[in-house]
Amino acid sequence: MKNRAVCYAVICCLLGLAPVRIFAQHDLGLYNMQIIPQRIFQNPAFIPEQRFYIGIPVLSGIQSAYTIPFSYNDVIERDSYDSVTFKVENFLGKIAKNDKFRVYSNVEILSLGTQLAKGRFFLGFSIRERISQHLMIPENLGNLLWYGNAAPQLFGQYANISPSVDFTAFDEYGASFSGYAIHNKMTWGARLKYLAGRVNATTTRSEFEVYTDTGSYQIRMRSDFEMKTSEIHDIEHYMDKRVSSLVFPGNNGFGIDLGASYQVNDHIGVSASVLDIGFINWNSNTMTLVSRHPGEEVSFNGLTLKDFTDMIGDLESFGRKLSDSILEQAKIDTVYGQKYTTWLPVRYNIGGTYALNDHHHFNLLFNGVSWDHHFYPAMSVSYYYQLPRILGVMVSYNIFNRQFTNIGAGLSVNAGPVQLYIISDNLPGLIYYRGSDSYSIQFGINIAIGKKKAVVAAEQAPQADPANKTQE
Repeated sequence: MKNRAVCYAVICCLLGLAPVRIFAQHDLGLYNMQIIPQRIFQNPAFIPEQRFYIGIPVLSGIQSAYTIPFSYNDVIERDSYDSVTFKVENFLGKIAKNDKFRVYSNVEILSLGTQLAKGRFFLGFSIRERISQHLMIPENLGNLLWYGNAAPQLFGQYANISPSVDFTAFDEYGASFSGYAIHNKMTWGARLKYLAGRVNATTTRSEFEVYTDTGSYQIRMRSDFEMKTSEIHDIEHYMDKRVSSLVFPGNNGFGIDLGASYQVNDHIGVSASVLDIGFINWNSNTMTLVSRHPGEEVSFNGLTLKDFTDMIGDLESFGRKLSDSILEQAKIDTVYGQKYTTWLPVRYNIGGTYALNDHHHFNLLFNGVSWDHHFYPAMSVSYYYQLPRILGVMVSYNIFNRQFTNIGAGLSVNAGPVQLYIISDNLPGLIYYRGSDSYSIQFGINIAIGKKKAVVAAEQAPQADPANKTQE
């Protein structure tokens, strides 16, 4: 059991626990799509235009995308005979320039909301399945695996080969409340959230250095490594649990989203939000990989021919035995039952809108994600056209993850009470996916009923159009 546990943990760490459902790390397009109720997840102060809405379960919000340092064409080459070549040097060069992989996922199980007190307040509820992943893979790990320990980048010097991962899969149960203030020029909002953690892997210390002696070619290692996990080492039996344990796995946490918006004058509005201020306490099926003697240098003696032949004699357990052997020589211990706490990556939004009239809106959005004492910024400039309560069309230019060629688009259509929407922060990534290092799509179906009371519509918060006063 110990061998299997260590094997799963190492594989998950090295591969980054890549999830099946993944989506864009900054989620820029939805923020300024005014007709879509789900924009309250980007700023709880954005009171929906509808009196009541309910999302079609699961289909009301599905997001899928990724952002990585390289594209398919950067690492795979096909010749005229359809032979495949893996461009290793190009791949390692991309990793050297940007070693960060950032991934999120969000699927709405249930989402609904209603206006109260003649439209002056809004109350909403939601259940969402979410995945949050941040991964850093050092260039030297690739150099070691491909070129070996005698590679120029490694030979005769200490090189860190340890990935750093923060992977969390959890369910979010949220209740939001928002309203108007300052003569209806300002809106405020907050969402309180109960978080039920499902799976986690977090590296709290990530140093694993190798050194190859220039004279004897002996490999020496030293580490200050700690990775905490929950459910990872027994993931193959995860679905065998009781239904109650699957719904509420015992890893409890809490979070909050905060937002505000202000109508400066008839044309200009500003807004801001802070999202995912929260934590999860991990108690269920935990395992920690930790350096036995942090900073102490040990020699790697390799494997004898007998050891190697014994391993390949059972191919099913080869990887398990190999990882266990390496970790044992590196003095990495396995500790079970250790409780721990993780914090969610906090997201920030600061936005501004200029409404030319009731149809044309120009938006500027600054966005950021805070993780592991680092801040990852993004920016979006967009134009939004709206036929009130019927149609919304958005085009945008987005900058994130050191990528400057992201053209986004969004469309929302209301056919009676049925609303359909689709958004992408990088439309070319959907079309020319082999040449793109990012991909983004988000879509959903809502049942949206009614419109705001005239008294509220006349003095809407930033994203509403002051021209509606005349219409009302």
